[in-house]
Amino acid sequence: MEKSAITHQIFSLALETTGRIGSVAVGCGEDLSDEKTFSAPLRHSAELFDSIIELMKKNGKSANQISHIYISIGPGSFTGIRISVTVAKMMALAAQSKIVAVNTSDAMALNADDDKIKKIATVIDAKRSQFFIAVFEKKSNSWGKILPDCMMTAEQFKEKFNNEPIWLLGEGLLYYAKNFETDNIKILDKKYWSPRASNVFRIGTQLAAKGNFSDPVGLVPFYIRRPDAEENLEKKQAESIG
Repeated sequence: MEKSAITHQIFSLALETTGRIGSVAVGCGEDLSDEKTFSAPLRHSAELFDSIIELMKKNGKSANQISHIYISIGPGSFTGIRISVTVAKMMALAAQSKIVAVNTSDAMALNADDDKIKKIATVIDAKRSQFFIAVFEKKSNSWGKILPDCMMTAEQFKEKFNNEPIWLLGEGLLYYAKNFETDNIKILDKKYWSPRASNVFRIGTQLAAKGNFSDPVGLVPFYIRRPDAEENLEKKQAESIG
């Protein structure tokens, strides 16, 4: 059997729960079949499993036929990321599905499909007036990451990148777009801001083709910074010791 025929038989599920608007996508091989976006923001827990079941039925598949599961691993919502990681581990245990962890910023960058735009930054709210930011530059019709995911303030970003045209996207701009915007720093339309399961699927298939699978046991979210609950607990423990 030819390699292309084998690849086509691989049925995959992609999950995006790191942002405010969640979504699910399915497909065979590199071909995306369907994508379903949740009905409202922050509906991950309420709609994730129903959306998966709906797309599986629509495509005539059952859970044990999911060969690969592609998940958006972060940075993003701590709770949202944990949901996808938990589902992926369940699928690996129940159906022996192979897991591919996709960087959320990489998936978001694919939203920017205007050929005239040569440099973009993805902006995710990290709270406390900070943001998870990654910067990409167009290279050979694809986005190359020139600044890995890091945490900075809007002022720090402007100091570093206000010397040439750059376009911003991401849900971190929801309340703070004006904090970033300058003559050189522009904001893409809101329709480009939310990460999408379809782009998680696109990157997931590429990584799977290279054999970049994650160990279900060792799979952990990509947080950059620890959740507030952990930091608060450590602070309280330090204060009690002091």
